[in-house]
Parts: sequence; C-alpha cells; structure tokens
Amino acid sequence: MRSAAAVATVILLSLNTVATAKETSVILEMSSGDSAEAAYWAGEPDMPAILIQHGFLQTRHFPTVRRLALALADSGFTVLTPTLTLGIDRRTASLPCEAVHTHTMEHTQEEIAIWVDWLHAKTGQEPVVIGHSAGSINLLDYLTHSPGSPVAHAIFISVTYFGHGEAAFESPEHAARARAALARGEAGLAEYALGFCRQYVTTPAAYLSYYDWDKQRTNRAFQSCGVSSTLIAGSADDRIDLEWIETLQQHGAEVRIVEGANHFFDQFHEFDLLDEIEHVLQGYRAQ
Repeated sequence: MRSAAAVATVILLSLNTVATAKETSVILEMSSGDSAEAAYWAGEPDMPAILIQHGFLQTRHFPTVRRLALALADSGFTVLTPTLTLGIDRRTASLPCEAVHTHTMEHTQEEIAIWVDWLHAKTGQEPVVIGHSAGSINLLDYLTHSPGSPVAHAIFISVTYFGHGEAAFESPEHAARARAALARGEAGLAEYALGFCRQYVTTPAAYLSYYDWDKQRTNRAFQSCGVSSTLIAGSADDRIDLEWIETLQQHGAEVRIVEGANHFFDQFHEFDLLDEIEHVLQGYRAQ
C-alpha cells in the first residue's frame, strides 16, 4: 500500500559536489510511520531519472551503489539512492545478521513504491530503476505487484534470489521449520539462516516472505513484471547462477556479461559497469 501522506523534507548536505549536481538528503515518512532517507542528485532535465536500490541488509552507502550513484550523477543523470528502513526509523547503518529482523519483502515493496512515486512526481519522468544483488529481487517484487508503475526500464546487477542460492546458507529445512511453526500458530522469533547470514533471527512469516523468492519465483517474475529489463553480471561472480541468468533472455531480458568482474564490480570493473549502464541508458533515450 502506498502512503498518500508521505511527507518529504529536503535537507541540503555540505558534502561532495559533482560536476552537475549537489547531493541532497530526502526524508520520506513510510506507511509504517518510520522515516526513510535517500541521497538525491538533480541532473540535467533531458537526462533520465534513476533510482538505485541497495542489496540485502545494506544501505545506500554500500560501495557498489555509492560509486555508481556518484558516477551517474557526475554524467548528468538525476539519481536517487534510498535506504530501506527494515523496520528502523532513519536507518543509516547496515543491519547485522545477528540482529532481530521483523521486516518483510512486503514492507520493502511498499517503501520502493513510495520512492518511485516521489521520483516520478519530482522529475515528471518515468524513472529507470537499478538494483544490485538482492536489491534486484526487491525491485522485481515491486514491479510484479505494481502493473501501473511509472517505471520505464529496469537494470538488474548481479541478480540473485533466495531459497538456497549459489552462496547462501538457507535450506529447505529452515523453510519447513518456519512453515511448521506457522501451522502450529507460533508467530514468535526463531533463528534461521538467510542469504549470507548463518544466524538470522526473525518470525516464520517474515522469513518465508524472503525465502519464497526462490529461483522459480524469480524466473516467473521476469516473465510477468511488464517492464523491459537488462541484466548485467560478472563472469567471475561465484555468488550467482550465470547459466540461469543467460536463460532469462528467453523472457525478453537483455543480458550483458562483463568479463572478469565479480559480484560487486569493484577494482577496475567499476568502470566497466558504468560503461554498460550508460550504454543501456543511451539506448533507452534513443527509443
């Protein structure tokens, strides 16, 4: 559910100034009552507006997201990088695996909807959304539940999924235990494993909201999300299923593989990632 009463407060920050825009902070009230913060760069009016979504338990300060945001803003794009609250008001730090996790995929979907609507209203443009790692799944969840969304194109970097992926610790046994707890009417906290977290304390329902976004569900989402998309992955990424990603071309997604890049496109490959994204954006602008 989108919050019609979302209130935005824009605070200028005395941070780095890039060639085309100054970084500002945008604070929105979420439907939960918690406030969320994003970094925003106002770009050139004829350049696309872009929302970049960070990965699992991270923030907008995560290096892959931050480097990309600064580079795109420097190129003249309007850029918004929100930090999901994950149930914490004005969250600014990544959430440890050992913390108590009450957030769900549904909560994240609602927050993304608020940010996309804000960016659309602010710029008058249909935004391009970019997700990194599990942030791509958050965007897919939003897109499949928002058939009337104003999103023009989606770019998924190092897309992964839950439900026991290539480098994840969850297992069918964890899911079975969560389902059994729900069947018994037990909704309290318990310890599971999820993604890169060996210890993940949450409720059964919250756990399954993530776990059930497995390879099969993600595959179906790419078939039905209703938005043109591009997938970018590194050939040296051992956290994702590259063969599966290449099969997504059958659903109309463009797939671009960067030779030698890992999951985070760090070191020299950050420039390769930027080149790939700018190439996609140039193609989008030419349509």
